[in-house]
Amino acid sequence: MNNTIIYLIGHYGVGKLTIARQICALTNARLFDNHLANNIVFSLIREDGSTPIPDSAWDIIMTIRREALRAMTEIARPEASFVLTNALMEDDPLDHEAFAEVVEVSRKRGATFAPVILTASDAAHDERIPSPEREDRLKMTDAAGAALVRQRRPLLRIDHPNRFDLDTTILPPERAAQLIIEHAERLQ
Repeated sequence: MNNTIIYLIGHYGVGKLTIARQICALTNARLFDNHLANNIVFSLIREDGSTPIPDSAWDIIMTIRREALRAMTEIARPEASFVLTNALMEDDPLDHEAFAEVVEVSRKRGATFAPVILTASDAAHDERIPSPEREDRLKMTDAAGAALVRQRRPLLRIDHPNRFDLDTTILPPERAAQLIIEHAERLQ
């Protein structure tokens, strides 16, 4: 993979980070997990995975995220590829901005852009959400709260010609990564 941006989008516990790590291991792409930016703030406000996050925290996180995207655009090698992860919601204007900013980074880099929508069954989410690894990474660990988010807040509606949808319910992360890589390579 050369100069490609894969953007994994899905609800909490769908497997974004696990799959992103697999893609990076197979392609040498660089990972920008949403919690890389989030956890700078979450660790300072002692985010516990179940208490609502103050609205003001998201403005700070967006600033950090934008600077990382700037580095991808202005400093990273032209041939570098990236895998980004995020839970983007249709009802959140910041999430619309976040998606548009990644599209713009892809445009400025002349990169292949592959947005990937990951889904899973409610049972799979419920099993994955309350894990010690998620807690260690300051991620959502409240399965009931995550279920409410899935019910009430649909993912960002993405109308992009390179969109790829993948259900991770029974798909091993290694296979999911391979399918996504194959999709990205077909776009080049």
